[in-house]
Amino acid sequence: MQIPVGYQPVAAISQMNIWTCKNERHQCGLMMEGDTTIPRCRAYLRDHKKVTERKTTYSTWHRIIKDAESNVKAATTYARPRNCIRDGKLVDSASSAEPYIAISYVWDTCPSFKEWEGRRVTEQALRIADRLSKHTSYALWIDAICIDQDNEPVKMIELANMADIYRGATAVLCLVPEIDQTTSRIVEHGAGMMDLDGFHALEDAGDIHGMYMFACQGSSEALQKLFSGRWWTRVWTFQEAVLNRITFLVGEKDETIPISDVLKICHPINRRAATQKKDILLGQLSSFWDSVHSMSDAMKVYMPLGTAMSSVWRRQSTVTHDMAYSLLGVCRLETVTPDYQLLVEKVFADLVEKASSKGDFSWLRWSHLVDRDAICEGMSMVPVPATVLATPASAITEWRSVEVPRMSVVRGGAIGVCIPHRSTGVVRWQSQPEDIKGTINMLQKLSYGPEDIWNLLFGLHVGLACDVDRAVGGSGLAQALLTLATGYINGTFKLEDSEDDLVGEKPYTRGYGFTSYASMAAKVWKNVQLVVMRSQGGTTVIPTHSGTGQARLHRLPVESYRGTCLCFVVHDSTKFRASAIGVMIENDHAGSGSWQFTRF
Repeated sequence: MQIPVGYQPVAAISQMNIWTCKNERHQCGLMMEGDTTIPRCRAYLRDHKKVTERKTTYSTWHRIIKDAESNVKAATTYARPRNCIRDGKLVDSASSAEPYIAISYVWDTCPSFKEWEGRRVTEQALRIADRLSKHTSYALWIDAICIDQDNEPVKMIELANMADIYRGATAVLCLVPEIDQTTSRIVEHGAGMMDLDGFHALEDAGDIHGMYMFACQGSSEALQKLFSGRWWTRVWTFQEAVLNRITFLVGEKDETIPISDVLKICHPINRRAATQKKDILLGQLSSFWDSVHSMSDAMKVYMPLGTAMSSVWRRQSTVTHDMAYSLLGVCRLETVTPDYQLLVEKVFADLVEKASSKGDFSWLRWSHLVDRDAICEGMSMVPVPATVLATPASAITEWRSVEVPRMSVVRGGAIGVCIPHRSTGVVRWQSQPEDIKGTINMLQKLSYGPEDIWNLLFGLHVGLACDVDRAVGGSGLAQALLTLATGYINGTFKLEDSEDDLVGEKPYTRGYGFTSYASMAAKVWKNVQLVVMRSQGGTTVIPTHSGTGQARLHRLPVESYRGTCLCFVVHDSTKFRASAIGVMIENDHAGSGSWQFTRF
């Protein structure tokens, strides 16, 4: 929603400011547009001019909503909030069809409460209501006012309805005080640049650095300020921001940015953060950018639990239970009733159990991170937030759930999580523990090719080789990926960022972006011993573990779109406890047993 209101052009950005080019002495690196090679900076300045000449700027949230008033209808398919605030008074919303605006914000770290309309509310929330009500006649839903904080039964009902409250609102305003006019212009400019030919050419070539520079005007201080706010780091703001298509980020002076444009520019930022050697980008770790970028996936009708975990579990919450309950809305698991008296292990186990009962096994992609020597009984397959938070970035491969037949017979222990699996047989051979270099040598002796070796070692952490090929516009890059990744790990290669990104006089070669993913892989298995395990059905590579005795490999109901599957290892000595999880390379024509349902 963009209209020409009080247009202020973005200041012209010189080649030198972003690319450090001077005259014709280019430091920006070359790029391909069709069959033509041109400096990145020239393509940037050409597209920058096109965006600037549009002379549009974001309107304010209240003008956008007022202009759309004739089309506003109260949502009837969602549970309504019990109360809203309008004209400084608490109003009954449950029995009314009156439209309302839902507010997303971060509570003060030490909130001050006062008595108001017969309940305790925060002074912060009253200030927000007073400020926003000056610009709209719509009722507002603000949690610290509209939920009676001292009525626990009502509070739990409203908490369970939280997703519906945001879905059913006329609009959602996300209050981010770090936003100012400069931020608004830079986001609008970056989103506009991503629609033009220059960015598309970079994207087609897999030029991660170029995409980042085009979308973000280099390392913009305004973007760093925008993403420094607490709002981005809290668990509940995730679902509040993604459940309604009419959602805006709003600054202290009503500066307004459609959240869709912010998430749009986060895609190149996220890929850059995940693949660069430095830990920080725009003031944040790569795990932060992984979390923010995942918000765009949540704007779809349904978000798999595994994808939601990759975002929300990189955020913060005062109460650990909220790490689970804040996922219910985006994952369509509202039938789970929040209960803050339950042990937190029980909360996470119930979460994945409920997802599995709906055929969503995507959460198993994170189970390989579980520390099975430290967890309590019944949790050997259940991922928890700390394990996801410790991962720098999600793999680029999308893992999907496999449809399994209904089964009434459940094997296993008295506690744990029920998981469908298919046995591929006992482990007939396994290697001695080796470092990454020794493991690669072992797999080569076993006649595995570069693509299979890469997938076994890095498929879960970075992405399958075919997906890296597709991301960088190359083909058959597995051997180069392996060579460079192991070189980074053992110190043979020590490329600087500038060389890794091909910034300089050389053109950006289509497919060369694999170097960034090799850098990502180099962070995975440092100082870790690995074991190769082979059954009749296939082979996997896993970290050393405490399991003893005979082992079996079981196929899990999760696979890539190309059919590569995940498996887990179970030892007879701990029959209903998983020892490890990895990617499986299946043997041709070997097959596997029928689906079984076991509580692990």
